[in-house]
Amino acid sequence: MNRLVLDVVDDGPPPSVLGLSTSLSDISLVFALNAGLSWQLVRHEDWRCVQKPLYSTHALYRGVCAGQDISLLWNLPESTDWIQAPAATSADLFSEEVAAAPKRVLVQKPKNLHALLIVEPELSPQEMVILQRRIASIPGVVGQNILPWSTLRERENFLFEPLNTEV
Repeated sequence: MNRLVLDVVDDGPPPSVLGLSTSLSDISLVFALNAGLSWQLVRHEDWRCVQKPLYSTHALYRGVCAGQDISLLWNLPESTDWIQAPAATSADLFSEEVAAAPKRVLVQKPKNLHALLIVEPELSPQEMVILQRRIASIPGVVGQNILPWSTLRERENFLFEPLNTEV
């Protein structure tokens, strides 16, 4: 369970990953990116992450823009559940209550990342600079970090899969 995979089909070059910090909600950010960059990102099936001891679901937006596959994964989960509920530690009145599962961000470093922008195929350094400048001009985006794909793929205990709706 050591991988973060967003439908990378071949073993070619890794995609470009840009971490975004924003004061906007996920829907507002996607609207701003679509309007400011002439993209057409749309909501895709949510992704479930196994991040022991939690299951979490994250919003995912995708689109094809200028021949490139663009994915925007919201870092804060929309919902979380326990893989296995913590055992009660006492026999008092509330011992049967199960604590609510915390909402833990997917990528914790660098701090305050709200979204991951994944661009396939990989952008050249010049193209990445152009994209960063265009994104910086969008109101509500307050920071950007280039993230190496390898750091996301080697994260321990991450497994992404499309949500299985046939349970």
